Amino acid sequence: MIGIDLVEVARLKNDDKFLSRIADAQEIAYIKKSASLDLQRQRIAALWAVKEAVMKALGLGEKSGVSFKDIKLCHHDSGKPYVELSGVAEQEFNISFYGKTIDVSLSHTQNYATAVAVIL
Repeated sequence: MIGIDLVEVARLKNDDKFLSRIADAQEIAYIKKSASLDLQRQRIAALWAVKEAVMKALGLGEKSGVSFKDIKLCHHDSGKPYVELSGVAEQEFNISFYGKTIDVSLSHTQNYATAVAVIL
């Protein structure tokens, strides 16, 4: 299964209330350590995009009960992104895709962020 998302950076807010709704403390710390507010906004958009892409790959819609916090964006020491699942996202993955892995890729510019999630 494949999921993809594209988002305009300007569409998303860079405030604590919005971030706490979609991200955990580790994800927020990663965003806040960005060198500029511009990069922070790009990373917020990329975070949104990867969570949407994973939901699409899992086949989860807005009525499934999945939360943005059920999908956590992490990075290996090399910088390569990966996701950790919990809650509804983890349950659906274990039911439908047990034994498989999720690979993700992100990209962002000043105006757009995109993400792809592939379940292999």
